[in-house]
Amino acid sequence: MAKFLFKLGRWSFHHKWIVIVLWLSALAGVAGAAAAFQKPFSNEFSIGGTPSIDATYTLVEKFPDGGNPVNAAGVNVVFAAPEGQTLAEPQNFAAVDRVVGHIEDNLPDLTGTERFGNPVEVSPALQEGVVAQMTEQGLPEETARADAENLKMLSDDGRIGYTTFTIDVDSSMDVTDEHRRTVNDAMDLGRDAGIEVEAGGAGFGDPIAIKTSSEIIGLVIAFVVLIVTFGSMVAAGLPVLTAVIGVGIGALTIMIATAFVELNNITPVLAVMIGLAVGIDYALFILSRYRVERERMAADEAAGMAVGTAGSAVVFAGATVIIALAALAIVNIEFLTAMGLSAAFTVFVAVLVALTFIPALLGVLGDRTFAGRVPGVAGNRRRKHVREERPRSQKPTIGNRWIHFVRRAPGLVMAVVVLSLGAMSYPVLNMELSLPSDSTSNLDTTQRKSADLMAEGFGEGVNAPFLVIVDADDVDVDAPALQPLVLAQESMAAEDAPVDRREAAVTSSFLYTVGQLKNVGGVKHAQLIGINVDTNAAQILVTPQTGPDDQYTSQVSHALREQGTQIADATGAEIGLTGLTAVQMDITERLSGAMPIYLAIVVGLAIFLLLGVFRSVMVPVVAGLGFLLSVGAAFGVTVLVWQEGLWDLVNTPSPLISFMPIFLIGVTFGLAMDYQVFLVTRIREHYIALRVKERANPDSDTPRAMSKLDAVEESTIIGFTRGARVVTAAALIMIAVFVAFIDQPLPFIQIFGFALGVGVFFDAFFIRMALVPATMFLMGNATWWIPRWLNLLIPRMDIEGTALEKEWEARHAAEEEHRKQMGTVAS
Repeated sequence: MAKFLFKLGRWSFHHKWIVIVLWLSALAGVAGAAAAFQKPFSNEFSIGGTPSIDATYTLVEKFPDGGNPVNAAGVNVVFAAPEGQTLAEPQNFAAVDRVVGHIEDNLPDLTGTERFGNPVEVSPALQEGVVAQMTEQGLPEETARADAENLKMLSDDGRIGYTTFTIDVDSSMDVTDEHRRTVNDAMDLGRDAGIEVEAGGAGFGDPIAIKTSSEIIGLVIAFVVLIVTFGSMVAAGLPVLTAVIGVGIGALTIMIATAFVELNNITPVLAVMIGLAVGIDYALFILSRYRVERERMAADEAAGMAVGTAGSAVVFAGATVIIALAALAIVNIEFLTAMGLSAAFTVFVAVLVALTFIPALLGVLGDRTFAGRVPGVAGNRRRKHVREERPRSQKPTIGNRWIHFVRRAPGLVMAVVVLSLGAMSYPVLNMELSLPSDSTSNLDTTQRKSADLMAEGFGEGVNAPFLVIVDADDVDVDAPALQPLVLAQESMAAEDAPVDRREAAVTSSFLYTVGQLKNVGGVKHAQLIGINVDTNAAQILVTPQTGPDDQYTSQVSHALREQGTQIADATGAEIGLTGLTAVQMDITERLSGAMPIYLAIVVGLAIFLLLGVFRSVMVPVVAGLGFLLSVGAAFGVTVLVWQEGLWDLVNTPSPLISFMPIFLIGVTFGLAMDYQVFLVTRIREHYIALRVKERANPDSDTPRAMSKLDAVEESTIIGFTRGARVVTAAALIMIAVFVAFIDQPLPFIQIFGFALGVGVFFDAFFIRMALVPATMFLMGNATWWIPRWLNLLIPRMDIEGTALEKEWEARHAAEEEHRKQMGTVAS
């Protein structure tokens, strides 16, 4: 592959204008296609295949006129009278009426109004109606009053009340700004009248907003880091330019894809975040290698050699990122798969751009590539002290000083890294996961205030209702569990109107299910709220004692499902658990269950690929274990800051977004392999060269033979010194790009940016630049040991371009010899 890439790089250098025009045409083409075919991004997270979603399909089938409760745009408007007052007092009652009246008069898409109105009036009327209806159906008055109490809309002290309605749109994500404005205006009327009014529910979430400033901040910081790295304004601009083109093509292609598939509007944000980071880094690696090769080669060959060597590593690193992102499909959650594939495609484009556009720009700029030098930066001479400056190659660098320190105390470095990252990983044991809800919104939002008021007035569980669907098509008429209820119905029937045993069994299955669910631990109440027109299915509202972000509520959902299985075995009826709370918990649990499998895949992939690259057992093992340490520490710090609220750094500590861990693992893995490859390949290059020389001249008195360092030590020091500056710059750029996304308004994008930035920091500086060289010094020759059978079994991957360099050196030596001979003949 290295030889092919060498030819590709040199071809791109010589045919620079063709390459540049092709890429710019591609950018313009996808921009035009995006403008012509793009459809709006969706605000929804597509999910399927979970038990709660399957139960939702059953619910929609059995209750076709009721719509999908998971997508329903329900709104809760919550009222609270001043302390010491009640909502029934005249001034507060009038204020509530003003809010309700404004919504009723100005919201044309109002539906689901069974519980809509002033709660002071509606709540007692609703409760009495429930009692009357249920007692008429033959239920005990005690049961009827308990059900009515659970549906109350006014707190026991009369201070807090709420009303609820649904906005008549296809889903909660179709609620418009006009709808929100109407509700907000209504709330302001109540606030002006002296009461507290807040709103929440699926139909009153804030619209998803994306700020473009994050990309700009990341690019500016990256440009500054590149100036420090290259000491040249021109060279610093090249990686930024190529990254923007690559990300532009990737993001615009994602927009085109909306014409064929539904994509969430978060999908391009994550693709841009990752694409920018890797695009700049890949171009940086190739450009840095070009500067080194240019000292001994012609410009075109230096460009080819940079693409053949560093470019090979770019292809390998990019492939690992792409595989890690594409592997998110194993979780089988649609929106996560779309995010992974979209980001993977953007990385693919970034790799192609780095391999071709960079050498084409080198062909255009020639020796002006490193023009615009900044005095005193990256080894550039200061104008006032020209004579005092030594050549860059003679200067001890920070990386050189650091690696010598690691050599003197490798055990200490290893212990500090392992113990510190291990300690930072400890908070992972307390990690809690959930999806966004009113209860986890920022404290200063009306959604969070409404949820808190609801919990205060009616208990935590009011924010986390479960909906149980009973499908009695296959009910067992002779089920022993149902016989007492069937006999009770038969005994109450008139002699001239005998009870149909099947109908009695169906009704009994509903009542039996309610009774069994009430006995589940953690359930506050369960009640029958609806029977379909065919009388073969029922809905049961189950209210837990705890809220949606409480881990105990998840245990309640498991207990409900287990009870449902027992009910199905006893009655023959099919029991399903659904509702927004159940859907969110199913997603969280599926992601948690897939995480160990996904982690095993990416770590196993890393070890296998690195075995082929470095022909060593210990290097891949250390790389894999180091990745686990860095990602564990990243999780731990993220839990401390965003979940536990360390030092009050975030507004509202809350459980982490459910899909953050698995996405973080995928991205961090790919980036970790980047740094492993770019750093360790420089070490291995020098090690192989030393071993070849030693075998060719075992008794020579060369500086190498006279050195106190063995081949592993010398190659580690020299390779690390050569690669550390570039890897440091690459890591800082990635950290800057990711951390800039903390400026986004959406909490889960903020958490992604923070977690990825922290993960890259730990992996680049603690693992790759500390633990990896420390273990090499400790292991000595065992660093590059591999059993003969394994060496033959694992396919070879020459990403260092060793064969390419040997071929060039042989050709160069032959050309030099030919020139000498021609000079001798001429003389």
